Amino acid sequence: MENISLITFIEAAAVMVSSVSGMIKAAEKKMDLVGAYSVALLVCFGGGTLRDLLLNRRPFFWVENEIYLFIVLLVTIAFVYVPSVHNLTKTLHRRTNTIEAIGLGLFSISGLFAALNMGMPLFSSSLMGVITGVAGGVFRDVVINEIPVIFKFKGGLYAVASFIGCWICIFFLYFFDAAFTGFIIGAISIVGIRLTSVYFGLKLPKPLWVNDEED
Repeated sequence: MENISLITFIEAAAVMVSSVSGMIKAAEKKMDLVGAYSVALLVCFGGGTLRDLLLNRRPFFWVENEIYLFIVLLVTIAFVYVPSVHNLTKTLHRRTNTIEAIGLGLFSISGLFAALNMGMPLFSSSLMGVITGVAGGVFRDVVINEIPVIFKFKGGLYAVASFIGCWICIFFLYFFDAAFTGFIIGAISIVGIRLTSVYFGLKLPKPLWVNDEED
């Protein structure tokens, strides 16, 4: 499949959403401009860079589209120094789960498309989508000294939401040859599953080593 323009569109949208997610975390930790920009870069480019490394894809997607770096920098400067934009962090903080879910959906599908365009098998491509969607958040949380959500039993469906959404997208790609429809429905499915798990406590079956008291 060849959907380069669609991948670029999805990645650009994902970068915008994820940069805002990075700003929310930076505000929580009271970081300066450098710290906020570093966190935003990790969120926006960590998963895609790991994907490109595994796929041996060069140049990295953010090098090929250098404008992404400037977009994230402008967003960071606005959130750190522009009062009207900075005040948004209080409102957006209450929407953190939604913003992160949207970023997860967009990056997961972009990673899936990138892997399929490289000729990867379907299952491997779906895992590349998951890696692209979740790795940036993992890197961010490690840097700010938090346990990544993906590793928490109480964190809800995160990687699982990404995996299911990728396969929904694959279904539309291969049975209907509808890349854009697959992207829309796949991404919406990821966001929906993720938010449902957060707000309604939907989780995988409890591991045997998790005690009732830890619930």
